[in-house]
Amino acid sequence: MKFLVSLLVSLLSLSCAPNFASQRYISDQLFAYMHSGPSAQFRIIGSVNAGSTINLLEGSNSNYSKITDAKGRSGWVETKFITNTMPASIKLPRVEEELLLVKSKLSNIGAKNKIFLESQQQTLSKQIKTNNTLVAQRQELINEINSLQLGNSKLEARISRQSEEVERQWFIRGAGVVIAGIFIGLVVPHLPRRKKKNDNWS
Repeated sequence: MKFLVSLLVSLLSLSCAPNFASQRYISDQLFAYMHSGPSAQFRIIGSVNAGSTINLLEGSNSNYSKITDAKGRSGWVETKFITNTMPASIKLPRVEEELLLVKSKLSNIGAKNKIFLESQQQTLSKQIKTNNTLVAQRQELINEINSLQLGNSKLEARISRQSEEVERQWFIRGAGVVIAGIFIGLVVPHLPRRKKKNDNWS
């Protein structure tokens, strides 16, 4: 009798399975028994491990639902073991994979940042070196300008002294010429004149 009931239930479930099937998971229990019918009184035809992906074929007013597992087996398991939430046994590997991917990306970003930072440090070092060179060259130019200004001041003083000396010499020479002129003007008229000889042919 149980066999006939089970067969009838199976036929009914197969007729409505395409419209009802949806993906579910076996919750995080050790495993769930799969029965041949919708109660614990039906024989056990296998077990489904925790975290397994299943297709829900048919619900029941009782505490059992019909499923098919990844091996293609059809049977009934307790509804309390079926969940819409992805169990940790599936989530954990995915989370770990995503974590490894994030770590890899962070590592790549860190490496790129390190290369960029080293490049910036090298550029900054070159700029500092160039700036120091320019500062040294500027100081050399300032020293050279100061030296030229000092030399120019000395040259101007020397030229000034020479100008004064030339003016003094010209003043002395001019005074000598004036004195000589005065002397000639005063003395020459008083010099005795030579008498002209009279040439008498008679």
